[in-house]
Amino acid sequence: MMTSQAANSCASCRHWRRMGPKLANAQRDPSAAQDEGTCERRAPSVVQGNSPFPVSMFPVTHESRGCGEWRGKAHSGPDGDGGERVVPFPGTPARIAA
Repeated sequence: MMTSQAANSCASCRHWRRMGPKLANAQRDPSAAQDEGTCERRAPSVVQGNSPFPVSMFPVTHESRGCGEWRGKAHSGPDGDGGERVVPFPGTPARIAA
């Protein structure tokens, strides 16, 4: 049984993405550890790295961490929508799963 602290950790928060990319414009981060991820609760921060241009990055956290803005994951699917993506088409009232 999970304790209340573990239940309200990053791993169970809807804003946290396991092995998510630090760079806001990236699709994945293959170098990320299995127990780390990115918090996408707020917009990414602009950071001046080793390159001449600043980049936007999400904060990386361990799955056991928690914060005061924790929100539970939706139980309908891994991304909260039950696997359905609604694609709106002008003038078409039907819902189409993509």
